[in-house]
Amino acid sequence: MDPITILAACSAIWNGLKQASEFAQEAEGVFGQLDKYIGLADQLEQHITEAKNKPQKPKLFGKLEFGNDTQEAFNAFEAEHKLMQMEKEIRHEFLYGAFADLEGGYGSMDGYRKFCEMRRKIRADRIRMKQEQENMQAEFWAKVQLFGGGSAIIVIGLLLMYIAIDFIFKASK
Repeated sequence: MDPITILAACSAIWNGLKQASEFAQEAEGVFGQLDKYIGLADQLEQHITEAKNKPQKPKLFGKLEFGNDTQEAFNAFEAEHKLMQMEKEIRHEFLYGAFADLEGGYGSMDGYRKFCEMRRKIRADRIRMKQEQENMQAEFWAKVQLFGGGSAIIVIGLLLMYIAIDFIFKASK
């Protein structure tokens, strides 16, 4: 989703909150809390993903270091549990809390579905951008190796030709 669309969606939500005058103060507080929850939820999800996607094969020369298995498992379990609680609280705010009466289809279950859809799209875009960046970096290093290797071969070839021509001229005198 491009920044202009995101800004438009945020403006629409914010205008809906302003119009709901009896819930304005509560909604502002909820937005602050949701912002904190979402930031923590993303950190927790990233931690869980990293914990689950640790490399299974050791590096050839890398030093293997392991932490406490029980502590690592407990941390992953706790993170998943907190993430689940945060998701329940976000859903509760859309269904019964400050966001339940928002206008324009942003309240109740429809609003929660829109929120989840936006989040999925943002995540997918970020993953796509990371993959594109990794591909561009791999392509860059492949080109550096190709041109660097090709340049080295050309320099060595020219040097050998110079030595051969110099040897021929010295032998002919």
